[in-house]
Order: sequence, then structure tokens, then C-alpha cells
Amino acid sequence: MDDKQEEILELTEKLVEFKSTNDNLEEINKCLDFIEEYFSDPEFEVTRHEKNDIPSMVITFGDENPDLMLHGHIDVIEAPDEMFETERKDGKLYGRGTADMKAGVAALMTAMKDVKEEKPSVGLMIVSDEERGGFNGAGYLFSEKYSPEFAISAEPNNIDGYLDIITDQKGILQVKVSTEGLSAHGSRPWNGENAMEKFMEKWPEIKGLFKDHENGENWVTTVNLGKVRAGDSTNKVPEKCEAWLDIRTAREYPNEKVLEDLRKIEGLELEESLNESMLSTDQENKFVKSLKASAEKFEENCKVSRKEPGSDMRFLTENGIPAVVFGPEGYNAHAPDEYAVIDSLGDYYRIVMDFIDENFPGENK
Repeated sequence: MDDKQEEILELTEKLVEFKSTNDNLEEINKCLDFIEEYFSDPEFEVTRHEKNDIPSMVITFGDENPDLMLHGHIDVIEAPDEMFETERKDGKLYGRGTADMKAGVAALMTAMKDVKEEKPSVGLMIVSDEERGGFNGAGYLFSEKYSPEFAISAEPNNIDGYLDIITDQKGILQVKVSTEGLSAHGSRPWNGENAMEKFMEKWPEIKGLFKDHENGENWVTTVNLGKVRAGDSTNKVPEKCEAWLDIRTAREYPNEKVLEDLRKIEGLELEESLNESMLSTDQENKFVKSLKASAEKFEENCKVSRKEPGSDMRFLTENGIPAVVFGPEGYNAHAPDEYAVIDSLGDYYRIVMDFIDENFPGENK
């Protein structure tokens, strides 16, 4: 193991010690204090932000709006106390947040510190609410404070392929659709109007809005009928039926169009519970291509790819900023056996450093 990889690994272990779960604002602030102290050198400018009592931080070299924004989150999912003590085993670092995403944060922190002599137009954004939707962290900062030319989030790479670059993530639309009927005694159903049956009649029309999974192609907008509820007694005609849909949207059939088409179906009441946009960056973007070229210096099989789960990077697409998800290898996020792949940390760091050097060389380069 080289010295730089060991440095990143040790920093990850320190970050994991903070129990920075969603509900633990004290530990989140302690973690941010630790990061601020890490950048105590006067070469850095550390700006603390807060929105609706949710803290975040941006580190720069004095540039109020850096051209490249690196991104990471320190909030993690709840876990037993023992998971906040890391373990190195078989080339893996186990612990809560090792994959999602404190190893990535540690790598970006190290890269940021190591380019201080050049003072590139680069910032490092650390947020604390990604697991809760990111609205008061990245959502707020990218809509009101920062508009870089490009952004990279160090979310873990947890799909097939080593250190792939993710340009697309699906949007999320969760809605409740309802049908109304008329209640009656179960022995005289002709006196009523069954709301469940009305929904069953509408379901093929709803389902028909979405393409099937065809020829192995899964990058289409999909719908999952997650839950249905109707009636409160077996011997009673249900007067109302409610169905909850989980819709994952791709570029060709976005959230707004789905909602428009659902509202055209007669006899349905519609209620949104979640409406989150997608990450969608052109794979021919010059920074995407340059990042791939940097990655291929260390991993020849690096791919530009897409994956379904979303992230904070969707806020950049909303604001017209090209961005990618590109992080070290990490697996089993939110699970008891969460881990980061140790060997990926050094490679990831060197790719980020090469990309910065090629595209944002800095005033002292």
C-alpha cells in the first residue's frame, strides 16, 4: 500500500468515528468541525452554510464560485455503535459510512489539500442531508450559491465495472392514485359501486403509459404498483380505493410528462408524495470525456455508464450544470457489512488529481 492510500484510509477511519446519522446534529457538527480544522491552513477559505437548521460547508481557495465543485456528504444511516469502529479485512474497510460515502469524502479532502500550491478554481462541498433528500444542502447551495462549470460527487461506485463514471441517474416520482365508489352491503353489491373494481379497470391504462423492459434495456421510465388499499370490511362494497405507485423516470419520459398523462385518465384522483428529478449529463461533455481519459490512465476498462438510484447530483441537472457521480469502490451501503475497497482509494485519488491538473491547473501552475 502506498503512503497516499494509507493517508486516505486513516482519514476515512477518523471520519467514520463520528456518528453523523440524520438525527444526530451534534455529531454532524463535530464532523464538520473536524473537517474545518483539517483545512485550517490559511491557503483555504472555509465557508459554513445553514438552511432550515441543516449545516453544510464549502472549502475553496478564495474563489467565490469555483469552476469545479467536488461533492460529498457526511450523513449516514443509523447503525449499532460497533459499526462506527472500522475494521480492515481482506482488502476492505468495514464500517458505517465507509462506502456511503466517507471514503470518497476522505479522498476528495486529501486531493483538495494536495493542490493547495496551485490554487486551482476548485471547491469541495460537504453536505449533511443527502440521505434525507439533499434539499437543504446541495439543493440549496446549487440553486442559490454556486454554479460551477462541472461537478463530481464521490458517491460510491457499486455497480459492475471498476471506477465507472455515472452520467445518468433516474428521477423518482411517487404518487397515490384513488378511485371513488359507493358503499353497500356485500350481499347486495348491485346497490353499490366497487372502488377496487374501478381501479382494476384503470390499471391497464396506467400500466400502458410505461414501456416494458425490452431486450434487456432497463433505461426506460418504469412503474411499480407498490401498495393497494380498499375497504374496511369483507362484507362491504369498498367506497374508496387507494394505490401507491413508485415511478422511476428516464430522460425520454420525465416526471412532468408522466404526471400530465396520469391526470388525463378519467376517474382518477392524483396526489404526489415525492417528485425528484434525474441526473442527466451529456456523455460527450468535454469534462466527462476528460475525466474518462484521466481514469483510463489507471484503469483501462473504465466506462461511462448510468445507474438507477438517485443522488444530490440531480440538483445540478435542475440548474443546468453538467455533473457526474464518480467515487471509489464501495458496497452494501446501509447494510451491516458495508465496506469500501481499499485499493480503489489510491486509484480514485490519482484520477481526481490528474483531472484537476488537466482541466483546472490553477493560478500557480
